[in-house]
Amino acid sequence: MVIELLREGQPARFTARGGSMWPAVRDGALVEVTPCPAAALTPGELGAYVGARGLVVHRVVAREPGGLRFRGDARAQDDGVVDDARVLGRARVVAAPPWRVSAPRPQHLLLAWRAARSWLRRKAART
Repeated sequence: MVIELLREGQPARFTARGGSMWPAVRDGALVEVTPCPAAALTPGELGAYVGARGLVVHRVVAREPGGLRFRGDARAQDDGVVDDARVLGRARVVAAPPWRVSAPRPQHLLLAWRAARSWLRRKAART
């Protein structure tokens, strides 16, 4: 539905899911995409395009002869060249979810303790 709205030239808002753009766009952030041609986007801006699994919001890293190159801020590799016809517009974060700090759960502490104990035993066996 969001893709159809953007293709019709209407701005659209949606809740971001995933961590590929962390920390700039956190999971649960409200994102707005304003339709614009691919030529209007410059490296460093957030852009939206139609990917294999739907709408993708990543940062423009370069303009190439075949289109734009995008990459998620938390990713080591880029998304490849996205042709201009798949680019939907410029994205921005409208509202970010609050930062949460939580204590580790008991089962996570137990796993960490077991891993540390195992590591210490292996180290003691080697010496």
